[in-house]
Amino acid sequence: MKPVIAPVKNVSATQIAFSTLFQRALGVPGMALIHGPSGFGKTTTTTYLYNQVNGIYVSARAHDTTSSITSRIVEELGAQPKYRISKNVDYIIEQMSMYERPLFIDEADYLMNDTRMLDTIRDLYDGTETPVILIGMDQIARRISAHKQFYNRISEWVEFKPADLEDVQIMADYLLEDSIKVEPELLDHLRQSTNGEMRRITIGLTKIEALAFANELDLITLDDWGDQPFHGLRSLA
Repeated sequence: MKPVIAPVKNVSATQIAFSTLFQRALGVPGMALIHGPSGFGKTTTTTYLYNQVNGIYVSARAHDTTSSITSRIVEELGAQPKYRISKNVDYIIEQMSMYERPLFIDEADYLMNDTRMLDTIRDLYDGTETPVILIGMDQIARRISAHKQFYNRISEWVEFKPADLEDVQIMADYLLEDSIKVEPELLDHLRQSTNGEMRRITIGLTKIEALAFANELDLITLDDWGDQPFHGLRSLA
């Protein structure tokens, strides 16, 4: 398998949102929300993109407080956290503004449990107007709408959806070794078996590639695969 990002629809939509966010007109708010069920590729996509823009990445945790999350952001910036939250906030704002580094917060659902954390993230954006991107599960869009001051600062919304057959074909074309081809019927079987979850599709493609190598096949068909599950591997008879 090749270590690349396949340009499926979710990835393309995120790239367009990022481009719009970073080139937005004066007065357009600069926050984004990327949301969808687990396994649809949100973290993989945003990790790839934040590396392209020298972003700051943190993942919120179930027991986070304003102090703990701002301390981790300071650590991501390569500095020692301050004793006071206000000092951490000032330092983050300074660094985001000076170097135009956008902030990415994964597992942002946990922010919804603490109004003070939400207000602090809003302060970071208001103090810099540098993009802030939240990544969360499928219910976060509904939950965030209850926080109007935060909600009104989000201009880009990207919902990650299940992969369709075209997406699975793109993933196979980009991820598998060039010598290996997969019959469309098998790819559609993979899509249906995984409910379009990107993570499980990637695992399935890994197994298909392993089967091809083990049996020296250039083309893998649905008959070759048989009825084996995609989390296992059975060699051809």
